[in-house]
Amino acid sequence: MTDTCDVSAFLMSLELEQLESIKLKLEQTLKQQQEEKQKLQQEQRNRPKLPPTFHDLDALAANTGLDLSGLIKDIKRRS
Repeated sequence: MTDTCDVSAFLMSLELEQLESIKLKLEQTLKQQQEEKQKLQQEQRNRPKLPPTFHDLDALAANTGLDLSGLIKDIKRRS
């Protein structure tokens, strides 16, 4: 509650030009965040639904974060 009072007191001490500048910066920041959020959502919608297929076991192992022997153990464990 004291933070709100402190912020209010601070804002009341500012000139109108300073308040307008703060408002514009806040609106700009909000707009940028919304654009980034929309961009991420668009990227997620455009991402292929199926995992990529790998014909190279080394590439498959690197993609899963395992070495080749770890990948083979993981495959055997799942089957």
